Order: sequence, then structure tokens, then C-alpha cells
Amino acid sequence: MRALEAVAISVVFVIFSVYFHVLAVYKPPSLHIYSVNRALAWLLLRSDSLPYTGELDRVVVDVVPNIVYLDNGGSLAYFRNSTKVHSFRAIWLGYNGTLSPRIVVMGVEP
Repeated sequence: MRALEAVAISVVFVIFSVYFHVLAVYKPPSLHIYSVNRALAWLLLRSDSLPYTGELDRVVVDVVPNIVYLDNGGSLAYFRNSTKVHSFRAIWLGYNGTLSPRIVVMGVEP
């Protein structure tokens, strides 16, 4: 009976291992996640006062062409309609040495 239990556990482990390997190899993470995160990092490095001055909407449209919406600390701006949207969040902690956090959420199409 113990041998049958060991075989059953081995079969379940092999099935799980093969399934996980197939998912990891044949379905890599999509590249739009990396591109949007890089765009947000570039915006953060470009200026620490973008969300506070009001020019973030204009700059984001230039940097991220497939943007659907932008939530800049409570002010929501829609640029187009879409059925599938991925949201990305960045937090600006402040500008010129001040501490006034602002959460910016971008929604993009895949």
C-alpha cells in the first residue's frame, strides 16, 4: 500500500512539474508590462515635479502611445475607450525636498 501511495505522489509531482515547465517556457510574460514600467521610470527620472505642475497628461501621451486613462492623484483623464486595460502605479514622494506623496495610476492597452 505504501508503494502505491509513493507512485501516486510521484505521478502528481511529475504532472505538476511538466505543467509548470510548459507554462514557464511557452508563455513568457508579455513585453508591454516592461515597456510601461520603463516609461514610468523615465518620467520619474525626467522630472520630480510632473504630477504637481499639471503637465503630466501631455508628457504621458507623448511617451506612452497606447494609454487609456491617467489618474493623477484623484484627477482622472480618459484618452480612449478600451475593453482590456492593464493598470500601473507609480508614487511620486514630493518635489524640491518636500514630502507630499502623489499616486499616479496609468491604464494602458496590451
